[in-house]
Amino acid sequence: MKLPKIKVQWRNDSKAWRNDGMNYNPRVPYDSLKWQFTGDEQDYDLLNNQYKHDAIARRVVAKPAEDATRNGWRLVIPDDPDKQDAYQDALDKLRLNDVLTQQLIYQRLHGDGYINFGIKEKNATDESKQLNPDDVVDVAFVHAFGQNHVDSYQVNNDPTSNNFKKEQAVVIRQTQAGSTINSNGNQVPELANTKPIIIDKSRYFHISLDKFEDDRTGTSIITRCQDQIKAMNTAIESVGKILREFTIKVFKSDKVMGMDDIKYQEAVRNLSQAMNTESIAFIGSEDDLAKVSTPTNGMDTLFNFAWQSLSTACNIPKSVLTGEQAGSLAGASQDVVNYYDTIKSMQETLLKPEIEYIVKLLMYADNVAGGQENPDDLEWHIEFKPLWSPDDKTQSETLVNHVNAASTLVGSGIYDPDEARQMLDGQGNNAIQGMQTSPKTDSIDKLTPEQIEQYLDDMKKATHGSKT
Repeated sequence: MKLPKIKVQWRNDSKAWRNDGMNYNPRVPYDSLKWQFTGDEQDYDLLNNQYKHDAIARRVVAKPAEDATRNGWRLVIPDDPDKQDAYQDALDKLRLNDVLTQQLIYQRLHGDGYINFGIKEKNATDESKQLNPDDVVDVAFVHAFGQNHVDSYQVNNDPTSNNFKKEQAVVIRQTQAGSTINSNGNQVPELANTKPIIIDKSRYFHISLDKFEDDRTGTSIITRCQDQIKAMNTAIESVGKILREFTIKVFKSDKVMGMDDIKYQEAVRNLSQAMNTESIAFIGSEDDLAKVSTPTNGMDTLFNFAWQSLSTACNIPKSVLTGEQAGSLAGASQDVVNYYDTIKSMQETLLKPEIEYIVKLLMYADNVAGGQENPDDLEWHIEFKPLWSPDDKTQSETLVNHVNAASTLVGSGIYDPDEARQMLDGQGNNAIQGMQTSPKTDSIDKLTPEQIEQYLDDMKKATHGSKT
């Protein structure tokens, strides 16, 4: 194939026109980067493709989902650590952390994320039937899936009903049946089951993003941020072109331009190998090539604007999107702190109810932790590990401030030492990281009497010091 020579294209009206695919109008479908959306309809195959191949889109989708689950969580049963370990092992075997991450990714990517539970029951029933806790033998699996598998779901649309906006069931259709391996080692495709699969509300969870009561599905974060993502990719494509043509050499030779295709390719290849770090244009001696350079001054301002626009649209601070913040919040800006508060709210409102429900299923199961028991008869809770940790200096200053506050409250007679201790213990993960209980210490009741007495003595000494 002959390398293309420089050609000039003309319009009949002799006006210059562009042919670089960079025409950009955010109000019309933009096809240069091979995706587009029209109206409120979402093409889930296109969304999946963009998530896989567009690094910025993937960051916008996956970052909050990964942050919400990266440090994990644990089940706490203060009065029975052995039972706690048994149930935690059962949860770990289900790989629940990975499943919840994938569900959140589906929620942001498709607008809807689902997980369903595979339950072994004493009396095998259809998945369309409500789950009976007394029949649970074991929890076989927990799977996440997205909206492209869902045919429809049943929801109560009566605003006067107690079950308003609550789902009754979801209907899915098998899209890929997979394959089996025969005795010769060859894959044998199986036929997909065309019969719809109905799953009762007691056997799955569904979370949505930006969904109103009359919407059939949630809204993908990529759809919402499409203009900003286009702008970022336009910037990347433009900079790439600038870098490729930052310097250019022009070789004028009537002899080379008059060669046949084979000799022309050989001459161009030889010259390009010698000067392969710069662009080369080949023209005749009677031809002319003019390059209009692009000024790069102020380009960083444009990039900052594009990043800030994307950050505003997806509600992720620019420093988090670009990886400038890596877990330590010493001197962090307020928008980063607000971002982690949003992630914590996601944990509490979206993930915690699902985890608690699955824990209850394990407690109902006959084959887990010694047999079936009533979750209401146990003292237990789910605890998320801290999302971030301050540096040593910030942690020390925070600890001193809280201890001084407790000492002042005791010295003023507002709190007694026990109440002050409870206040310090209740500061939580984001207040005093150094005073958190270790993974093996799940309750203040684990302290020995000697430790408690020493703690009270130290508090009284601090109180006496504040009075003097």
